[in-house]
Amino acid sequence: MNINFWAILISSIVSFCLSSLWYSPFLFGNDWINLLKITDRNISEINTSSIIFKYIIHFVTTILCFLILALAIAASGAKSGAEGAIIGFLGWLGFIATMSISRLLWEKDPVKLVLIDAIDSLITLTVGGAIIGAWN
Repeated sequence: MNINFWAILISSIVSFCLSSLWYSPFLFGNDWINLLKITDRNISEINTSSIIFKYIIHFVTTILCFLILALAIAASGAKSGAEGAIIGFLGWLGFIATMSISRLLWEKDPVKLVLIDAIDSLITLTVGGAIIGAWN
């Protein structure tokens, strides 16, 4: 199995950029904050060093996510961006979408909150899959 680590790194960076835009005030950031009932006081109490640490851990887990996606793409024999995107979509459908329904059923999260998070994952996995697939 041939894994291109540059594709994994680029997919991770692109994922971070897309999610930063997705959760920005320009798109769904304000709705997301309101649905989570985060207040200005909560935000002002956040320690900057803990935020940086959380971003580092999140980036490492994003790399791991795209490494697993790259393994799935390689195992499937996908050789194009479109085929990689399909594998990313199927990963989202099989894992993220199904677990998102559990959030609705058992955790009673608002539908809009679940959709904001699930669609972000859909976009990043599909785009990441396309990048990885194109580099195979």
